[in-house]
Amino acid sequence: MSENTAHHIVTVTPAPAIDWTVTVSSFALGAVNRATTSTREASGKGVNVAWALHRAGVASQAIVPAGGNTAEFMATQFTAGGLGHEIIPIAREVRTNITLISPGESTKINEPGTPLDDAEWASLSAAVELAAKNASIIALCGSLPTGAEADVYGRLIASVRARAPHVRIALDTSGEPLNQSVSAGPDLIKPNVDELAELTGRPLRSLGEVRAAADHARELGAGAVLASLGGDGSMLVTADGAWIARAHDIPVVNTVGAGDALLAGFLADGNFDSESLRNASLWASSAVASPTTLFPVRDEFASRITVRDFATESTLASTALSEPAAPPATTPAN
Repeated sequence: MSENTAHHIVTVTPAPAIDWTVTVSSFALGAVNRATTSTREASGKGVNVAWALHRAGVASQAIVPAGGNTAEFMATQFTAGGLGHEIIPIAREVRTNITLISPGESTKINEPGTPLDDAEWASLSAAVELAAKNASIIALCGSLPTGAEADVYGRLIASVRARAPHVRIALDTSGEPLNQSVSAGPDLIKPNVDELAELTGRPLRSLGEVRAAADHARELGAGAVLASLGGDGSMLVTADGAWIARAHDIPVVNTVGAGDALLAGFLADGNFDSESLRNASLWASSAVASPTTLFPVRDEFASRITVRDFATESTLASTALSEPAAPPATTPAN
């Protein structure tokens, strides 16, 4: 599929990784387990988003800091796959994250992000500011490297806004980096239900409470909220309203990367509306049906997705979450 260059998305992943995925036919702790397959991929939230967009024909570029053999590995993978990229040279190798897929479940072990020194941070920021001039959307994705200040994303949002006021900014992070950056005014945040509860300091037990928390997040500075609700689907809350998307009868093979696929699918058309939410659900469903994060979009799943509008379905608000969430006891309400 040819790329649509009128809509260009740049993803930024300050803490990228090499994803090592191992599949076993059975697994037992303390025993010798033999792998049936083993793959390594350049990864990290923003990288996964860029790959998904690129494979679907949406013009995209991944910006990552990497050093040593891992920088070479990433460059080789990006080049071979035709993904636009910029690798910011750093002194250290990037981390390796391990995903173990066993029958019926997947287990992930993540290393902490590779630290960046001041000069490396400056190089990364300069690259993002330059890329933003020709982008329609900048997506800031993932956890921060070890030792980074929690407001780094907020400062990066402000610097991009000053140099490229036309660009829309999506922020996909959690914890203190989200708490301290939402006030910078990202156009979209993508928390899961636990992250939204932490950000707003609210218990979330129903779809109505999720919507209220998303409205609170918008009051804190977010333009729109795309909330991942696990088995309960995903919710979009904007200035124009609220919608929830759900998929049914999707074969679940691997849930790792589903949130990244959700964000990629939402950003793909650039509209930030209920149809973007429908596409997000399609891409997330396609991802969980794939054994790796490099998934094909399964168009046959489209008929298995429903999008419902809070404005026309009054019973939605009282619907209980199958997996309610509460803020950490030590997290004050914003």
